[in-house]
Amino acid sequence: MLVALFDLVLYNVYQVIRAPSGWPDFVYFYTFAKAGMTYGYQRIYDPVIQESSLHALFSTAPFYSVVNPPPFAWLLAPLALVPYPLALWIWSGSMIAAVAISSLLLAPSGRYSRVLFMASWLGFLPAYLLVVSAPVAPLVILSLALTWKFIRDDRQTAAGLVLSIGLLKPTLVLLVPLVLLAAGYRRVFLSWLVAALLLVVASCVSLGVDGIRAYISLSISFAANTYSLRWSLVPILGGDTAWLAAAILIAAATILIAWRLRHDGPEPVIAVGVMGSFLINHHMTPGDLMMLLVPVWLILRLRGGVLRNALLGVAWVGGWLGLIFPVSAILVAAAIPLALLVHSMSQRHPVVPASKELSAASIP
Repeated sequence: MLVALFDLVLYNVYQVIRAPSGWPDFVYFYTFAKAGMTYGYQRIYDPVIQESSLHALFSTAPFYSVVNPPPFAWLLAPLALVPYPLALWIWSGSMIAAVAISSLLLAPSGRYSRVLFMASWLGFLPAYLLVVSAPVAPLVILSLALTWKFIRDDRQTAAGLVLSIGLLKPTLVLLVPLVLLAAGYRRVFLSWLVAALLLVVASCVSLGVDGIRAYISLSISFAANTYSLRWSLVPILGGDTAWLAAAILIAAATILIAWRLRHDGPEPVIAVGVMGSFLINHHMTPGDLMMLLVPVWLILRLRGGVLRNALLGVAWVGGWLGLIFPVSAILVAAAIPLALLVHSMSQRHPVVPASKELSAASIP
């Protein structure tokens, strides 16, 4: 397995060399933050302002709007004070470190497990976008890894606070706070809710009425971009009404599955939440596919036999292919929650995390 993963790591290196991007995502993040500092946050979602800010620094860059919430611009403000090349190096290095740290946090103890988890992201096809595109998904991945660790350490308030980092791109983890609530992690949800409300209020104050209207308008326009719809159910179901009905049903099913898995620990619950969020996501970018690593890592921590390992192998391969064949990523996102539900229903006792051993006295 490690030899195969190493081969795929080399393939990713080849991708980086073969297809460098002149205009990574960070170009737009950087000028987005510049626009807020130059023109004020009330005007940050005005397409004219975003485009003029972009072309003031990169006159030949094609224009794409940024619709991340205001806290994202605040986070990037320090980087916007330094020259773009340096800011790009800092951001790219930070995002690579975020994925690497996440894999090591979630890996069980042991050298082989850590090497396997590290290789699983280095050889994951969407991971080459870390270098050529510099997306924001790694920050959300790190927030989920820290959320899991803090829950395991019985620090639920801290878990909820780091989970709120996902609000930098909320569509990626939209259902995770709700599934944690359904599974009984109330303090996680409450601390996340407090942080979320504070950020929403601060965002509304910084934008003002006109800024809020511009944000809604730009978000609707961005949601109509056919390229970003490739990894959603919209092209399959067709029409906003059908997609909305499906999203509501999937969200309800995801929460119910999480409730059924509530005795099995945070690993399957968070995994189900990530996959459910993926399925109801209306639009996403290629770098967001790295989110599919989190459920695979979490489920690898659970004890399981050959069937479990085969399922995870298929899920990883499906996620790898998702960059080329979007439907494979959608199938993976649907299969993992259903497989966890079936497995849980077939067990008399809760799933035992690989890193823990329950004594006989602790089992009712």
